[in-house]
Amino acid sequence: MKKHILSTVLLMVVLFFLTVSSHAITTHSRSEISKTAVHFFNEGQRINGILTEPELLQTPAPVIILLHGFLGHMDDLLVNDSEESLFEMTARIFAERGISSLRFDFRGSGISEGEWKDTTFNKQVSDAISSISFLQSLENADSNRIGVVGLSQGGLVAACLAARDSRVRSVALWSAVAIPIHTYSALLGVDSVERATNATPFEEIVASISWGGITVLRKEFFDELFSVNPVAEIVSYTGPLLVVSGLKDDLVFPQPEVSRLFITYHKGVNRLLEQDSGHIFDLFDRQDKVREIIEATLEWFIITL
Repeated sequence: MKKHILSTVLLMVVLFFLTVSSHAITTHSRSEISKTAVHFFNEGQRINGILTEPELLQTPAPVIILLHGFLGHMDDLLVNDSEESLFEMTARIFAERGISSLRFDFRGSGISEGEWKDTTFNKQVSDAISSISFLQSLENADSNRIGVVGLSQGGLVAACLAARDSRVRSVALWSAVAIPIHTYSALLGVDSVERATNATPFEEIVASISWGGITVLRKEFFDELFSVNPVAEIVSYTGPLLVVSGLKDDLVFPQPEVSRLFITYHKGVNRLLEQDSGHIFDLFDRQDKVREIIEATLEWFIITL
């Protein structure tokens, strides 16, 4: 009972400061930031990323790990009327307010080593765990204040990461996959899932993607649609949790019901932020909605880390 009351009070405090601080976001002047190409290894394969930091750090800064989505990479999704990708813009805005970030390509994606067809949810969680260990080796990173943002499939990974690694102190899930078998049956086709169920170990499955084109994944990816449950995993994470739902999301749906699952089963301070936008917050058509999400997430980390 006392724990419930404490959590309720803490949530009220967080929401109060989010409301107050949101009016001050634009009053801060732009500061110099640094971007450094970095790499680390997992299971013998090189993972490439970019570390974005405030310049002239006098003390170690909190760090946010940015996890990209299915078939994505760390610098995809160019924001409308800008020269920045979603995570590039996020990293810059965070750094201007004193928070560092690490974005990287999962193995088999972007410029990291490995083959896409070998990817699985658990392998991506393993990559994320390795990224935390890498951050702990950096003198400018405050390893006691590590947060994570996960977009779409990256949100699934972020939920599992938070549950499995106690070094994660605060989490933001953006359009996160909550029910894998539902989302990927719609994305890759029920027929692909059925073929994978009857396939031999390591067999390659060719699947059509709902937004166009095809992809090739091994049977193991499809097996994890049934064995990896991010909502069940979030039960084990009791730190602060922000969940962002685009109400017009046509990839992870229905909204906000799917996103609310994380809130329902999370045992700690949390907030569900609903926005009248799509899966990636209409970033191809306008900037204001994605900036709203970035800034709300920034304030969440300022308060909770």
